[in-house]
Amino acid sequence: MLLKKWSDILTIVNGKNQKDVVSPDGQYPIYGSGGVIGYATSYLCEAGTTIIGRKGTINNPIFVDKKFWNVDTAFGISPGKELIPKFLYYFCCSFNFTELDKSTTIPSLAKRDLLQIKMPVPSIEEQERIVSKIEELFSRLDASVAELQTAKEKLKIYRQTVLYKAFQNLTDTITMDEVADMIDPQPSHRTPPEVSNGVPYVGVGDIDYSARKINFAEARKVSSSVLKEHQERYTIHKGDFIMGKIGTIGKPFMVPLPQNYTLSANVILIQPNYTKILPEFLYWQFSAPLVTQQLTVGAAATSQPAFGIKKARLLSIRICDIEQQRQITNEIEKSLSVCDSIEQTIDISLHQAEALRQSILKRAFEGEL
Repeated sequence: MLLKKWSDILTIVNGKNQKDVVSPDGQYPIYGSGGVIGYATSYLCEAGTTIIGRKGTINNPIFVDKKFWNVDTAFGISPGKELIPKFLYYFCCSFNFTELDKSTTIPSLAKRDLLQIKMPVPSIEEQERIVSKIEELFSRLDASVAELQTAKEKLKIYRQTVLYKAFQNLTDTITMDEVADMIDPQPSHRTPPEVSNGVPYVGVGDIDYSARKINFAEARKVSSSVLKEHQERYTIHKGDFIMGKIGTIGKPFMVPLPQNYTLSANVILIQPNYTKILPEFLYWQFSAPLVTQQLTVGAAATSQPAFGIKKARLLSIRICDIEQQRQITNEIEKSLSVCDSIEQTIDISLHQAEALRQSILKRAFEGEL
């Protein structure tokens, strides 16, 4: 197919600050690179324009089928007479705009570089055929992805069912302060000053729950003196876990050893008493409806949900003898390991679906579709 430069076949509309046109009664959507952020009384781009981020998110094209205003962090890529709008949009989806990024901090694109892009320009009829074929294949792919996402949602329900049934027949209860120490890692609740190349100061936001790991590299860094002060107040043992107490409530997470990091004020450290309760048995209760419902009801609705350590010490826990705890824990982990395996297979399939989407686009603009 014949290649032509963008400068010869399309128009790039620079975005503008929306302060003079923004209005709750505006009829035109205001787009940034991430989507609609408000409404305007005027517009800059015609319907059928593709949005490309100028700064920040630069590799996420958005097709807009109505007139709109684009802000100064987003370009409007408007097709000329030689292009149909969706053909241009799908080309943008296939193009890696990060190759044009010359910044060292925030990703950004320059209009002069965009205008140098070359793309195939077949006849209008051929463009329509290609777009039709892309959308036919994408429709099938989307249906498969939707089935996979539905399966993932069913797995979430299954997990909760497993955890609910594991504890529902236990009748003896006890409060948390009778089976575990509840520690406030940062009792002053004042966040220590940030330092470069310091010790990680870990909160709920630094945890990747799906990967079951802490993002130590991205966590706030504090001085080694803060670590020393924390180590003087608590020692982390195998089986200890944390729960969120501000914003994100609950969501238990087993903390790793060695203790070469600190814990933030937005978590509670839970240290089970091994003579009374198995750490894993207690941990799974914090993921089960019997405890999560208590956390939801008890969370104080101020500026953001919160669950203080005093409330946490009074949480009601189901209890049984150690041997039965071990049996229940083994059954839970056996069932959930199967669930994890299925979910991993689904995630691989979803990743393959996205790769197939890019393969379809690549073939389309190489004349192979």
